[in-house]
Amino acid sequence: MSSNIQKIVIIQDASKELRIIRHVLGGLELKSGDKVELLGIIQAFRDDSAMHPTLCGALLQNKSSRLHSSATINKHRQDIGEEIQKKIDQYTSCNEHEQILRMAESLQIEFKIEVIGGLLKKVAVEYVKSVQATHVVLHRNLKKEWNYFARNLSCGISRMKSDDTIKVIRQPQETEGSALLLGQMQESTSNPESRNLCSLCMNRNPLNGIKKRFTYAELQLATNGFCSENLFSNNGRKIYLGVLNDQSKVLIREQHSATIKHPEFNAEVQTLHDIRHENVTLFLGLCTEGPKRLLVYEYVCNGSLNKHLSEKNTKLTWEKRLNIALGAAEGLQVLNSARIYGSMRPSNILITHDYQPLISFYGLTINQYESLGQSSETAVLKTFEFLAPEYQETGVDLSKADVFSFGVVLLELLTGRKTIEDTNGQTFLRWARPLLKKKKYMELIDPMLQDSVDLYQLYWLIRVAEKCLNWDPKSRYSIRKVVMAMRDVINRCSVEDFSPTESELMAR
Repeated sequence: MSSNIQKIVIIQDASKELRIIRHVLGGLELKSGDKVELLGIIQAFRDDSAMHPTLCGALLQNKSSRLHSSATINKHRQDIGEEIQKKIDQYTSCNEHEQILRMAESLQIEFKIEVIGGLLKKVAVEYVKSVQATHVVLHRNLKKEWNYFARNLSCGISRMKSDDTIKVIRQPQETEGSALLLGQMQESTSNPESRNLCSLCMNRNPLNGIKKRFTYAELQLATNGFCSENLFSNNGRKIYLGVLNDQSKVLIREQHSATIKHPEFNAEVQTLHDIRHENVTLFLGLCTEGPKRLLVYEYVCNGSLNKHLSEKNTKLTWEKRLNIALGAAEGLQVLNSARIYGSMRPSNILITHDYQPLISFYGLTINQYESLGQSSETAVLKTFEFLAPEYQETGVDLSKADVFSFGVVLLELLTGRKTIEDTNGQTFLRWARPLLKKKKYMELIDPMLQDSVDLYQLYWLIRVAEKCLNWDPKSRYSIRKVVMAMRDVINRCSVEDFSPTESELMAR
């Protein structure tokens, strides 16, 4: 295939009609051989998909009937497939489709329709990457999501406007003979390091972009002399809220100097600067002056997951908790791929007002487990059992230790923050494990979620948590499998590795 051929993907919710596609084709300067594809997405949390399969209802509500798991799981897969096929049939049998095909034939371009299910933004980005699209066009109902696509895709991006014209957000990378979109103003993306983190408060990272070195005087001024009013957190290591000269907010964390070893220092700093992911805060720089080394991260506006769990935030709905869990897993996968370990705990998961999670406060010591002995934070982590039982051993798989910590976080998202009174004086996992073993899942669930839990998803989430919390590191999921399993659960699919037996589906 010629490198000059465009591959354009039009993204919309599958509930939308085809009518506007002709307007899009008319608004693109296409040449013979170009490929245009409509991607319709059936979203995971639509009301008509909220039914709970009998399998999980019987299991979780302690009914006594025996149910055959494979039959129910296959039925669920069949339902998803049928819904997708139904939408494809609706698209391809309408008059609009015939007109679009005739228009494509006259333009000598290829046109096809693909329908998939899942969380719209995430599966759309994955699909666009998989087909190596040169340009995407977003339905006008996705106009608030353009920033997400701009952060996660390198191709050209446009969106449809209410009058069915096209507005360019970012031009595709130009190659000889490449087509451009017709005469629209381009939205500003001049600072590639600047990103909106929250659609509600429009919090942005520093306007000056990333600065590798800060002076102690800069950070002292930003924090009003590191005063107590600017203390963001003090879980063993102090973290301050600062405001830089450009009025952008940052978070400044103390780092124990002894944990930073030379000559690996510069390489580790560069590793942190290279991390770019929607679920990991940007590392903006550091200060090596003064009495302590200080690490500077972008500010996230809505506090930590630790805060939301402790305050029993009623806005933490079932869907938001699942998305937080998935985002945390994806962020952890990115950190582990950079060989950064030991950051998975609720106090390090920051939340925007959109309830987008970002892992923060990953330190200059790539293996943060090594520095735990120097921090009073260790006692806190042991109390809440975020540390894998083998974390102090030599030669351990640090990624599997992080997976254990993620399992505890996932369980906390399901149960809510438990006080010592809630657990009858036991530690969190000592309280939870017997309930998991006896399959008394509804006794685990946060009371605030009782009326909104998707029982099908709950069943599989429990199975994922159990795989993460296995005492034997070799029996735990890899972080890659955790991410894949979380996506399956959110899309209401069964997790591939699990084949529950008939006895597991009996009431206890």
